[in-house]
Amino acid sequence: MEYPVLNRHLPYLFFVFLNWSLPISGQQPASPLVKSFDKYQKMKADGLYGLTWVSLGPVVNSARADLVQIDPTDPATMYAGFGSGGLWKTVNHGLDWFPIFENKAALGIGDVALASSNPQIIYLGTGEHLKKPRNFTLPGNGMYRSDDGGATWSYLGLEDSWAIAEIAVHPTNPDIVMVCVLGHLWSANRHRGLYRTIDGGKNWEQVLYLDDQTGANDIVISPTHPNRMYATMWEVYPGISGRQSGVYHSEDTGKTWTRSTAGLPENDQIGRIGLAVSAQNPDKVYALMDNLNNAREEAAELYRSNDGGAHWLKTHGGPFMIFPGIGWYFTDVYVNPTDDDDVYCLGVRLARSQDGGKTFTYLGGTVQHMNPSRAQGLHLDQCELWIDPHRPEHLALGNDGGLYVSYDAGNSWMHYNNIPVGEFYDLTIDQKHGMIFGGTQDDATVFGPAAEFKPHFPDPWQYIWIDPWDGGDGCVSQIDPDDDCILYYSMQHGEAIRYDRCVDSTYGIKPALPDSIQDTLNFNYITPYFVSPHRSSTIYHGGNYVFKSNDRGTTWKVISPNLTRSVLSEKRSFALGALVESPVLAGWLYAGTDKGAFWVTNDDGKHWVEHSSGLANNYIRCISPSKFQPQRIYLAMTGLNYDDLGSYLYRSEDNGLHWQSIRNGLPDEPVNVVMEDPRHADLLYAGTARGVYISGDRGEHWSLLGGGLPAAAIADMDVLLESMDLVIATHGRGIYKLNLRPIHEMIDLQISPQENHLFAIPASTRPWFNAQGGEVDQRTIHKTSICFWLHQSQPVKLRLFDHENQLIWEKTMDGHPGYNEYRWDLVIREVNSDLPYFVHYQRYLAAGEYQMQLTMDDQIVGQQRWHVKEALSPYARK
Repeated sequence: MEYPVLNRHLPYLFFVFLNWSLPISGQQPASPLVKSFDKYQKMKADGLYGLTWVSLGPVVNSARADLVQIDPTDPATMYAGFGSGGLWKTVNHGLDWFPIFENKAALGIGDVALASSNPQIIYLGTGEHLKKPRNFTLPGNGMYRSDDGGATWSYLGLEDSWAIAEIAVHPTNPDIVMVCVLGHLWSANRHRGLYRTIDGGKNWEQVLYLDDQTGANDIVISPTHPNRMYATMWEVYPGISGRQSGVYHSEDTGKTWTRSTAGLPENDQIGRIGLAVSAQNPDKVYALMDNLNNAREEAAELYRSNDGGAHWLKTHGGPFMIFPGIGWYFTDVYVNPTDDDDVYCLGVRLARSQDGGKTFTYLGGTVQHMNPSRAQGLHLDQCELWIDPHRPEHLALGNDGGLYVSYDAGNSWMHYNNIPVGEFYDLTIDQKHGMIFGGTQDDATVFGPAAEFKPHFPDPWQYIWIDPWDGGDGCVSQIDPDDDCILYYSMQHGEAIRYDRCVDSTYGIKPALPDSIQDTLNFNYITPYFVSPHRSSTIYHGGNYVFKSNDRGTTWKVISPNLTRSVLSEKRSFALGALVESPVLAGWLYAGTDKGAFWVTNDDGKHWVEHSSGLANNYIRCISPSKFQPQRIYLAMTGLNYDDLGSYLYRSEDNGLHWQSIRNGLPDEPVNVVMEDPRHADLLYAGTARGVYISGDRGEHWSLLGGGLPAAAIADMDVLLESMDLVIATHGRGIYKLNLRPIHEMIDLQISPQENHLFAIPASTRPWFNAQGGEVDQRTIHKTSICFWLHQSQPVKLRLFDHENQLIWEKTMDGHPGYNEYRWDLVIREVNSDLPYFVHYQRYLAAGEYQMQLTMDDQIVGQQRWHVKEALSPYARK
């Protein structure tokens, strides 16, 4: 029997309205993230691929900063959290940053709170609370606590919370903590709502629970009367609004809760709600609401209660236009701790009212950047605000452009774009010029060299484009291999641009359906399109239909039926997630949808055949046809948008007619990309939501690849062929590279795993010394990788001899089984002086021919000749 929607809520409304509370134990079932992380850790410890991942940055474009906190007792200490990039800390006003929460079971983070009574106590809630269907909203596994400013962490439970939206710590007792668990974003679950601990996280109570579709979104505690608390609930599944969304208050430190209704709208179009309570008057509280009953541009409404939530009044008469129908992205409100009529509201823009919400001004101001940037003003899409409790004109703002700090109430800002946390969607390499291109989450599309990131020097990366609001989602980039002037970039939902950089002109190339096809054209957020590897003027573009252009996107024709209409009902979907062409067979196209339907055509779109049997019903993120065997295809899919954290990786030897799972031994982590090695058919690389894996037998067995890479979501990968670097784009930690030459040499020379071997060392270049003063130019220091293979753990020495066979340098190391790598800056002598004129003297290896030896117990087990070139001036005309 079907019941009206309201009937489902009556039991909960009954107990809440009567101010009953039935505390439920905070015990939650085990998270699959913990099991997969344990396996990842074991593979990391047992791995043989001890090569080094090197960070390339960039920092110029920063990333979405969801979490912002400053130690009120020490403003030089700041914390910036990035949903998929972890928590970072500075102790010198942002000159240097270091990560303090990484390599944990959680994939993403949600909120951070410092105890005002002791700022060394930090609570961190994991799991992004951004309900955005891009396959990159990363879940967490509960709560963590640090008692030493983030140096060490203790796990506190709430394992199945998935997404934590807000944390509030009691102002005088740091062991009393309230946590808003939003819960699973894409499925129903009962482990959501408002949780409380009174013993610092040892035990939890679920003190406010409505149903398995409604989570807690915000919580504030009165700083003067901490028994008084206010919270909001958000019906976050299956949509972004519902009748259960509302405001609640408690008078007994969060034990029991009553819904506040008088003056507030109640209907199934109420979305996310944020709260702020006065520091002077515990009865005065603001609620910023996403009311989707209004016109799209007018969904924001600010309400105020002056009697502890008993009655509410909308503060403004006219429309409040700070977010156009996307209140689920922000909807936070903050009040000046010394003036409770001074209110800040977060939306697409930052709005301020100094009369209790009657009128608003938009804050922008002037912006200075830590790294020079094309961005002109304050980035859009505001995520979190911190107001100094002692000096309220001191603000810290997190938005889609990163962290901004103001000391004059928003008239001017410093942008801390010096943290390598880029949230990339895509990666493309210009093989001719050795440049890397990538699109990012609301921070445009950038390009730069495959050079190691140097934090104290200007970022060499640049924008290909940036929108008028100093950001914009950059998705897929493509390079024209035959015309250096032409490249392509795209935004969300199919928007694509052809850019002629020689004359600085752009042309929109988004396709549309002809009048002859009466259907709706859909594009996924990240829309697949590509330049044909067989003809550079040909482009393919995929929505729910596939389009082809023979004139670089000027005109299009439809070359497929609606591919989302699978013959299997469970695979009928919205649009394509992947579209590629065989690298060896022109006109062989492969398409995959966001529900696991796979299609193939061998005649450039004249006829399509579906081969979906055997594939999961998840988002096909990557299709990788083999260049060695034309019938072989690899396929990766992610289930993040469906709350499925399994690893789905497949191989077909007959163009998709039959599929074999090759996830063998991989942890349960969504797989975003799979790629064949450019030289060896049996070598595969897979990028998951946590790392990069390698297989030497086409997916029958997997190992974790390399060290030095923090656990991060891998969005895309490619190989820079000239240097044979595997380059990866992460969603949260920027770009990294790892050199594949030792792996190739191991295969090419058929080196036995039972041998010890020193690999060939590529020619190196010594740094440049400035003519004035003779000091080394730090920008020109490029470390040399010395790699070797050991069949067992053993101490080893690297010993360097010059052309006269004189020992001039040696390094003792603890070797481990498998690949080892030592990265050397070519310094052979270093002296520090305590004289009044401080001297830090470094002597670098001279240019010339050398011999490197690998020794064990004074026995030579490997040696290689090595050439070091003289430096070129970085000031030389090019």
